[in-house]
Amino acid sequence: MSPFWRRREDPVAADVGRGFVATEAPAMQAALRSALHVGEGKGTPILADVAFGQGSGERVVVQWRNRYVGFVPSSHRADLRGQLASAGRAPLVAEGLVYWDGEWWRIWVGPVPDHGPPPVGPGYDELEPPPPTIFGVPLPRRDR
Repeated sequence: MSPFWRRREDPVAADVGRGFVATEAPAMQAALRSALHVGEGKGTPILADVAFGQGSGERVVVQWRNRYVGFVPSSHRADLRGQLASAGRAPLVAEGLVYWDGEWWRIWVGPVPDHGPPPVGPGYDELEPPPPTIFGVPLPRRDR
């Protein structure tokens, strides 16, 4: 029997319906790229087991490989907040897919559609990508 501080609850499968694309991919690119293993990232989709956690305010975060890689969109937020509360200390998990959409790495949460994840329309992501930096010092952006 393991000590009380090492006990883990069994994961609880989240009900995500048909699925969704996690939001804020442009702002989360560094976390997404850092979670890729060597040899991944050649544009080939990667099957992913994602977990959900409580974010600030009303947000629900999407975690993959121990990194925060996105947020649950507002259309699914209330339902997943309820599921997180019901799960208690048990991790709330779902299957997913990490894929390249032509511009950004994105996370699809839920069963993968036959024709792949749907395209994301303009305005889906609210957060701006962070400015490029060298050793934490922001570089001037040429597009401004």
